[in-house]
Amino acid sequence: MNQRYTPEGLTRWIQELVAADNIHGFYICKPWIHLRALVLKEQHYECQDCKAKGLYTPAATVHHEKTVRKFPWLALTKSNLTALCDECHYARHHKTESKWNDEKW
Repeated sequence: MNQRYTPEGLTRWIQELVAADNIHGFYICKPWIHLRALVLKEQHYECQDCKAKGLYTPAATVHHEKTVRKFPWLALTKSNLTALCDECHYARHHKTESKWNDEKW
């Protein structure tokens, strides 16, 4: 097996992307695309924040509770991921406007 595709290899590769300021490289990789689809399916394509308020809104985004930049070893951990609608995802990333966050997109 290619070492890049072991959990340790993926974490090291994600850390290298973060160090190179290429977080986009993570968001287009096959492991992320596959996991993102799985999380959306398992969470029934429902925004979990809206659902907690008794509302139904389709989810289009999978949010990292602990960011890829600060916690690269959790980037592909399902328990760190939440399906959100665009509005709730925007709200999560804009709680404070005082600091820039590269993961807003």
